[in-house]
Amino acid sequence: MDSDTAPELYTIWSEAKTHIEQGDYDKAIEIYKYVLIRYSDNDIAVEYANAYLGDIYLTLRRLNLAANHIKKAINCRPDNPGYHYLLGFTYSIQSQWGKAIGEFEVAVDKEPNNSEYLRGLGWAIYCAGDKAKGLAYLHRAIDLAPSNVNILTDLAAAYLSDLQFHKAREYAETAVQIDPGSKVAREVLNNIDRFQGDHGGFSKPW
Repeated sequence: MDSDTAPELYTIWSEAKTHIEQGDYDKAIEIYKYVLIRYSDNDIAVEYANAYLGDIYLTLRRLNLAANHIKKAINCRPDNPGYHYLLGFTYSIQSQWGKAIGEFEVAVDKEPNNSEYLRGLGWAIYCAGDKAKGLAYLHRAIDLAPSNVNILTDLAAAYLSDLQFHKAREYAETAVQIDPGSKVAREVLNNIDRFQGDHGGFSKPW
């Protein structure tokens, strides 16, 4: 980013960030698209604009657009683990577990102690059918971030799907205690109550 374009770009990034914080994603999208046109010869600007667009479209669940822009950001900087995580998350929402695992593995390889990357990989592997390996990654993640509500909720959901109600409830209740406003954690806890009722209190002993 040369000295001539830097001031304008810094102003642009700041303006776009303000729109995102205010929930005005359409305005932010317009700004980043402008950057892609106005600064098409600036590799760093193109990289960041595509990354921000991918993140916004992921938030809006416009998944094809999200994947498209995140891939473009990866093409600009293939060694950025955050971009691979975002792409893996996009694939996870679409239940494309094989693709998700591949992207999360790249992210974890770059940052093996990143709890969020481990969470993404663990959940994708679990959902792909390798429950033991998936849980191992999720437990590595929670060891690194014991109060992370997202990891606790994933563990609760995983154990619930395996009818291990005691473990599921333990993680779900901890998540709700940490963040009483978490709708996802409360939903998992409600599901545990309902499923346990349907199964007459039965829980796997392992």
